[in-house]
Amino acid sequence: MHLKSLTVKGFKSFAEPTTLQFEPGVTCVVGPNGSGKSNVVDALSWVMGEQGAKSLRGGSMEDVIFAGTQSRGPLGRAEVSLTIDNTDGALPIDYSEVTISRTLFRNGASEYAINRESCRLLDVQELLSDSGLGREMHVIVGQGQLDSVLHASADDRRRFIEEAAGITKHRRRKEKTVRKLEAMNANLTRLNDLVGEIRRQLKPLGRQAEVAREAQHIQAVVRDAKARLLADELHTLSQELGDYHTREGTTASERQVIQGELDRVMVEREAAETQLTDQAVSAVRQRDYDIRRMAERIHALHALAAERVTLLAGPTDSAQAPVISDEDIAQAVDAVTSADLALAKAETTLGELAGQTATQKAHLDALDQRMAEVRRAREATRQAEQARQEAIAVAQSKQHSAAHDRDQAADALSQAEARIAELERSWQDQQGDSSESEAAALATAEAALQEAWADESRATEALDEVRAELHRLEREKDALAATVQTLSLAVEATQSGDDFGTATGVTGRVADVLSITPGYETAIAQALGSLADALVVSSRDAAWALSEQVSGTADSRVSLVVDEDSSSQERLELEGLTPATEVTTGPPGLQRVLRRVFIAESVQEVKTHWVGRSDVPDDVTIVTTAGDVFQAGRVQAGSGSTRSAVEMRAERDEAQKTLSRISTEVERVSVSLESAQAAADQAAVASREALATLRAAEAERSAASEALSGIQASVDAARSERDRAQARLDRAVQAEKDALEVLAVAEATPEAADEVPDDIPESERVAAREAVDQAQAAEVEQRVLVEQRRRDAADASKQVEDLRARQARAEEDAQLEQQRQLRRRELVERARAVSMVTPALLSVAQRSVEESAQAVATAEAERKSAEEAVGALRVRENELRERVGQMTDTVHSIEMHIYERNLQRGQLVTRADEELGLTEEVLLAEYGPDQPVPGDEGASDVFDRDAQKKRLATAEKQLDQLGRVNPLALEEFEALETRHQFLVEQLDDVQSSKKDLLAIVDDIDHTMRDVFVEAFHDTQAAFDEVFPVLFPGGQGSLSLTDPDELLTTGVEVAVRPRGKKIERLSLLSGGERSLAAVALLIAIFIARPSPFYILDEVEAALDDANLGRLIDVMERLRKDSQLIVITHQKRTMEIADALYGVSMRDDGVSAVVGQRVRDDIRQAS
Repeated sequence: MHLKSLTVKGFKSFAEPTTLQFEPGVTCVVGPNGSGKSNVVDALSWVMGEQGAKSLRGGSMEDVIFAGTQSRGPLGRAEVSLTIDNTDGALPIDYSEVTISRTLFRNGASEYAINRESCRLLDVQELLSDSGLGREMHVIVGQGQLDSVLHASADDRRRFIEEAAGITKHRRRKEKTVRKLEAMNANLTRLNDLVGEIRRQLKPLGRQAEVAREAQHIQAVVRDAKARLLADELHTLSQELGDYHTREGTTASERQVIQGELDRVMVEREAAETQLTDQAVSAVRQRDYDIRRMAERIHALHALAAERVTLLAGPTDSAQAPVISDEDIAQAVDAVTSADLALAKAETTLGELAGQTATQKAHLDALDQRMAEVRRAREATRQAEQARQEAIAVAQSKQHSAAHDRDQAADALSQAEARIAELERSWQDQQGDSSESEAAALATAEAALQEAWADESRATEALDEVRAELHRLEREKDALAATVQTLSLAVEATQSGDDFGTATGVTGRVADVLSITPGYETAIAQALGSLADALVVSSRDAAWALSEQVSGTADSRVSLVVDEDSSSQERLELEGLTPATEVTTGPPGLQRVLRRVFIAESVQEVKTHWVGRSDVPDDVTIVTTAGDVFQAGRVQAGSGSTRSAVEMRAERDEAQKTLSRISTEVERVSVSLESAQAAADQAAVASREALATLRAAEAERSAASEALSGIQASVDAARSERDRAQARLDRAVQAEKDALEVLAVAEATPEAADEVPDDIPESERVAAREAVDQAQAAEVEQRVLVEQRRRDAADASKQVEDLRARQARAEEDAQLEQQRQLRRRELVERARAVSMVTPALLSVAQRSVEESAQAVATAEAERKSAEEAVGALRVRENELRERVGQMTDTVHSIEMHIYERNLQRGQLVTRADEELGLTEEVLLAEYGPDQPVPGDEGASDVFDRDAQKKRLATAEKQLDQLGRVNPLALEEFEALETRHQFLVEQLDDVQSSKKDLLAIVDDIDHTMRDVFVEAFHDTQAAFDEVFPVLFPGGQGSLSLTDPDELLTTGVEVAVRPRGKKIERLSLLSGGERSLAAVALLIAIFIARPSPFYILDEVEAALDDANLGRLIDVMERLRKDSQLIVITHQKRTMEIADALYGVSMRDDGVSAVVGQRVRDDIRQAS
């Protein structure tokens, strides 16, 4: 396995696609300083998963993307591809050639690919880890890394060996297992808590279950006793019903016998009555009546004939009817003509007046339209001003946040500079006196740590406070949003009961078109009453159309407000009360409804204007802000709990405004949270750095050089922190400046109030309204005149017709009078003839009347004897009827008893079914009086009703003594007990799993221990072999800091060059330190060889002799590994198989020229 090629594009100084072909042996990359040689090493490290920007010599990961030059613009992404020859199968993938690609975009997005298939960073790391290439990248030795190897702690040196030995993957596996253990411990804690809580619940629930079990037993006794008592009552009722049915049958038979005798007597009585009615008395009486009537008629005829003779024989007077002449008819026709002319003139005048009315109405409509446009302009101005105020609030919030962030950054900068000065003084003190410097550095580090901890605590507290404030505001925001949504749904619900909102002429709902000054919503809603949820229509025609549509339907009802202001009522003012029209804006029709409504702040103010005031018009309504309504004949106190759509819409709008304000606050606090989070992160970084400084100070006690290097590292960290603080301060200043600019622009934006057109005077509209009313009044008067003229013309025509009809009737009356005179003479002659005949007839009729009276007396005597016989039969009939009635009452009484017993029986059956769930058959079969009763000891007793009553009372008393019984206690106890058993089993499983995980951790520790011991011994042997080569005559050794703890022990390096007594690495010269570091790395490379190594100017500090020794070691490494060397040394270039020259072009872009050296040498030879 070896690296085959590297392709970079847009990475650092390599703006153009560049490919480097690597040889299996040694590949050297050469070039002048700043040409981009080390960028090749950075590209290799980056494509293999490096995540630290500092390791890539940058401030952020975005710095790896080509940033552009004076002649070339920046690129949007960096892309690196590394091809690895996997012919030997060292990588666990089924490909002989593996290409790893990484792409970074300027927006921060990153992509990884293996053989052009997208993957994760973890996949790349896992692929390389099995070949000895881990996260630490020990195979890449960059510039300055040699010195850091020597200055590294013992634990860091141990990690070099672990990385080479492949222990890192075991450590990651252990870390995963430990995380699982921690999660499992948390689960164990929760399970233990649950089990403990369930155990605490089981005891009282067990007692409840025992009580429920005892209650079940007692309820069974109560059920048995109730069932036996019901069965006994049902059995007794059945016996009584049998007795009543027997009595009913006997009484019914006796009643049938008496009824037969009664029927016989009734037949005899009816026959006697029939004979009595057929007697001759009726005929005699009728004949007498006829004779007497005939005599009366003859007498009346005689008197009438005499009277007619007297009347018709006298003289007669005939009234003369008025005579209608042709001259009268001509005068009436002239009157008709005059009336028609007057009607035509009146209709012409009416047309002219109608035109004037239409003109005045058009002028009034134009005024209304202009007034509506003014209102819309003012509403737009109000919304613009509100938006401007919101922009000012947001800008002020951002400015305050930026100022706060600037102050924090300034404080951090001053602290960083103070710390740098302090660390530099410590450095100077350490240079002067080693022992004093160690103590001083330790004290300073401890103080810095305490201060950092205090800063971190304060920053954390501030962060928690800001986070709590943000959470509170977010909860308030969510609650307000829910309130707004609920009120919106409630408003929609009030409008969803009908579908008239889109009907013709409907302009909206009252709640939608009426604007109310905050604080007066309840008063206006109560004043409107049912109209608060009404529809607003544009005209009366539209209102009539909707009313016609709804009228007569039982499931629809609609309230309407006509948007017409036809009233010219003068304005009324009540001192101390607010007119409703002043706190509302809306259509004229609504304003007309509220014109006589006044608002009082309290009920006490109402007393002044309502109680005892007779001068207040009856149509005035006074309403308080709390919703109390006072009218002339009606008072409504209290607003109730039901809110109208007007109130809900006003409350929703207020909640919406509050929501906007809270949203602004949330945004401001979010910015503060980011600042607090940055401060907390900064404090945490400072705390960690202070802790590292303290540990470095403690290490200084053993080696002064290590203390100096630790202080230097702290200085560098402080300087970096100062740079970050300075950058943050710059950003905060710029943010504050931007916010101030936005605020200035928002505040400088002129208010739009001046652009609103002036209101149209109300007097102009009133004048127009009066002109319309006057025109309409004139038109109405003219219409009345036209109708009068029409009636006059009709009356004249009718008079002509009447005169002509009267003339015709007068002629007919003259002819009739002649006919009546002839008829009169005929009647006189007939009356005289009748008066001569009637005296003889009167004498005959008198004799007939006397004879008829004697016949009637004889018939009456015969009838009396027949009536006596009928009376005797009626007495017998009454006696028999009375006996039948008595029998019927007896039968009815028996039937009532049977009905009552059946009703009681039905009630008992119903009780048995509802209370016991038993049918009649089952109740009698299992609990009847003939069934044995179970005794206390299992013996059977005979049914005793009193004993069963006593048994039932005792059981009910025991049930009452138990008190409240939880009927679900048994089920809950069983369910809880089952859950407890399940959780105990789960607890055992988790504990067993924990043991398994602990065993896995032990196995991993054992494996890591064995692998590390073997790798350390091999590295120690290789170091003993390599060190004499690099340091002829010198001594060097590797040792463990804690041999008893192989999992945590560090690795110490001891070096003593020839002729020197020092052993501390810090006292070595620069070249000696480089050789010592190289010796350690080479020992690791030899002990655990890797397929390739990348060395960046590792021999820069070596002289020619030591360079030759290093080259000898590199010749040894090239046998098993591929070497990629960044160098300036000519002797190093001589051992290369391939050379790549890197140069910087004039446009600031790196260029590469390659040469395969070994092939050229072979060809030359």
